[in-house]
Amino acid sequence: MDQLDDLVTLLPELILAALVLVIITVDLFLPRRDKWLLTPLTVAGLVLAGLSCIVVWGVNETVYAGFYVVDDLSVFFKGATVVIGIISALFAPSYLMARRLPLGEFNMILVSALIGMCVLASSSDLITLFLGLELMVMPSYLLAGLHKTDRYSNEGGLKYFLLGSFASAILLFGIAWLYGLTGTTNVAGIADALGGQMSGGLLVAIGFLTVGATFKIAAVPFHYWTPDAYQGAPTPITGFLSVGPKLGAFALLIRLFAEALEPVRADWLGIFLVLTVLTMTIGNVVALTQVNVKRMLAYSSIAHTGYIMAGLAAFANAGDAEIRAQGVESVLFYVFGYAVMNIAAFAVVGMLQRDTSRFGGLNSFAGLAGRAPVRAAAMAVLMLSLTGIPPTVGFFAKLFVLLATVEAGLAWLAVIIVLNAAMAAFYYLRVIVYMYMRDPEADPAPLDTSPFGSIALALSVAGVVILGIFPDAILTLVEVSAASLF
Repeated sequence: MDQLDDLVTLLPELILAALVLVIITVDLFLPRRDKWLLTPLTVAGLVLAGLSCIVVWGVNETVYAGFYVVDDLSVFFKGATVVIGIISALFAPSYLMARRLPLGEFNMILVSALIGMCVLASSSDLITLFLGLELMVMPSYLLAGLHKTDRYSNEGGLKYFLLGSFASAILLFGIAWLYGLTGTTNVAGIADALGGQMSGGLLVAIGFLTVGATFKIAAVPFHYWTPDAYQGAPTPITGFLSVGPKLGAFALLIRLFAEALEPVRADWLGIFLVLTVLTMTIGNVVALTQVNVKRMLAYSSIAHTGYIMAGLAAFANAGDAEIRAQGVESVLFYVFGYAVMNIAAFAVVGMLQRDTSRFGGLNSFAGLAGRAPVRAAAMAVLMLSLTGIPPTVGFFAKLFVLLATVEAGLAWLAVIIVLNAAMAAFYYLRVIVYMYMRDPEADPAPLDTSPFGSIALALSVAGVVILGIFPDAILTLVEVSAASLF
């Protein structure tokens, strides 16, 4: 009976694994004209996986000999993972089929990456943590290079794979070093073994772990792969890559630094503060110079990584457990809100690339309000949310990070965040200016109006606005999830 109970705790992962098999099987027998049916099939499976998260919410148990934990934090990440998967699956089919890219392969690889994200969120041992990470990033490499006849996709996928492999090796070396120092790979066991004592060997281990983990979130100076991988990948896939692996990587950072290395948080705080400031500042400065919206959003993604890292810095600097929890809460809220708005922004760029010769330049958005007022209004809301203007989820995401940093005694970091947000407003609002105040091109880009994409865009914008007006709807879940760490 205990084994059956353990299987129930794995319900979301088991449903996703079964969904992969179903997609592969159905794809084999569907004629080309009916491949679009894979999208509602995938979405239905993801919805079922999302509903299963309700079943395991509140379980808060460690299973499988301490290798796997099903707590509220992991279930929150799994729910966010499913939301990202549903939106990605809805945005993709029209773009992929216009370029004769295999929809079945995309859905199968996407769900495989989601499984890795779920495993990563529930890892309570460094071995499981690394396995979950690789299960997430290996499909991501394939997605980045999915357009095999496009040299930009090939280049981006290759850079992502090579640099990602080096980063994984460095992270694994840090894990091995940490095991050598503590004699255990269990997350809680490592925290107990360290006991707050710093040593030269532990400092080396933290260095390796920091480099390997921050590469996965595209923090400066480990961000060089990001613009090329994002620009080369098919645009709906870029939307997923900008939020999916980032969500999984922050789950890794929380498990690794906020749990295993929590007793020595004062020792890794300094490097996190430096990386936080560099990441948000350099990301925004370079984004200012971009005229390609897709590349601009790629650098903006780097900047948002810096904002999210500020929540972890607040956790490390806070002396009070309640304020430390507030830092983790700000990370969770920001990651979820950012995922919803950023994946939709990339999707709108993809809708303007129905003509395969278009590359998402600013001029493609010129006069969009006159040609497609609903699409333009949706993009305007998303840009305002990414800027952090109320009443959008982006405003509250930044507000919670600011409150966490101030409460943790990092008021100077809050000032830097505000200055960076003001800088970012220029390139986000520039897109709105082009849509509403510029004349369209002589030969404007045709717009994709597929029903799946329209539904996903409506859901995303509604989520951005509703969570901006009623943030308590998600904030309660965030508070309960963060509390499971303490």
